[in-house]
Amino acid sequence: MKATHETSTTQTEKLWDVAFDVSKQTLDWGAETPDGRVCRGQLANTVAAITATLDELALQARTLGCTRVRVICEPTGGYEKRLLAVARHRGCATALVSGEAVHQLRVVESNDTGKSDRKDPRTMLLLARWRKLLTDRVLTDEWLLLREYNARYDRLERDSARCKNRIHKLLVRLFGELSFTNAWLFESAAARAVVELYGFNAVAILAAGEKSFRTRLRRRGVYRSTIRRLWTDAGASVVPGADAAWLELLADDLRELFAELARLQTRLQTTRESMIGLTDRLRARGQLHLEAHPRLISPFMLARILAETGPLRDFACIQKLWRYGGLNLRPYQSGQMQGQDKQSKRGRARLRHVLTQAVLKRVVRGELYGDYYHGKLAAGKTGGIAMTAVARKFLKLLWGLERSGRAFDEARVFASAPAPVAAAA
Repeated sequence: MKATHETSTTQTEKLWDVAFDVSKQTLDWGAETPDGRVCRGQLANTVAAITATLDELALQARTLGCTRVRVICEPTGGYEKRLLAVARHRGCATALVSGEAVHQLRVVESNDTGKSDRKDPRTMLLLARWRKLLTDRVLTDEWLLLREYNARYDRLERDSARCKNRIHKLLVRLFGELSFTNAWLFESAAARAVVELYGFNAVAILAAGEKSFRTRLRRRGVYRSTIRRLWTDAGASVVPGADAAWLELLADDLRELFAELARLQTRLQTTRESMIGLTDRLRARGQLHLEAHPRLISPFMLARILAETGPLRDFACIQKLWRYGGLNLRPYQSGQMQGQDKQSKRGRARLRHVLTQAVLKRVVRGELYGDYYHGKLAAGKTGGIAMTAVARKFLKLLWGLERSGRAFDEARVFASAPAPVAAAA
């Protein structure tokens, strides 16, 4: 299931706001009593210290006539998660504030452009008074696993890219005239055979002789035409005077890199399968309606987007979802000057990244958003602005399909009005 901790007070309870400035080692907190007194303190960022402090604050809240404590803090790279988890466990309400809002309001409030852990809680309390708080959104069960799997997939993709870059750097010195494509190098059985037998060491290949080279690769099932081409490339790749021992060391490193790349690719595949399986489980439990469609989105890309958005039904309007992903537009104008609106980029960066990947295939002519995207370009929009427009429209479509419970109908994507509903007989 998914749990959302609301930040707004209700008619039946009165919350005492306590703001925390979070760092890796310490927490600075501040609060104001109803009569205007200011309370401050500092504690270690440990479970025991947080538990003891929150229990003391809860007792003080009751003496002040409040129902319970509301813990308020900024997102600070994960160091706030311990505080929020303990607060929820101790029965406190929780809420977040934008770090950018805290910084800019502190400049207005105290004319201070610096960083002060003691001043930040006071600024957060002012934001809370103005109800400028963010929901502390907590995902559980399949939704939580989906998000963590997506973060893992992102890391594995970066590691794979780094591994391939290192392979290319070694190939420049070992086999600089390789004429095959990257797809052949990283996906073909012939390339794996050359790595295992010779480490792509052109000197070692020529030293073995053409007959031996041909025989060993033929036993691995490599085509004769491929073998001939590899032999020619090896002859062109040999650099006179290269030290044999040094080349063999590089070849050994290359073998290790290919082995590491194979491991990463296996983990990527299992992660993809796990994410698709989680979305299937969510549908079976009635927590997800949206399904993949060949003209809309693949099952895996849908899983990646849902991993970052969480349940789409949590968002009452599309503007909230756009802000959550940083896809809301910021106007750029002053007086008679009118610039182009830009993405705010104040939301989940990984959601924007995955959305870009998802719509990249849909902006080709003949695809779902091909005409829309190229129409933006023809109207003078830049490629980035046009892609942002497509990403916003695409996310709105997914949100609408999930909220309505309808199946994807391509004919209605660009309809100006909903189709009429037939009257019951």
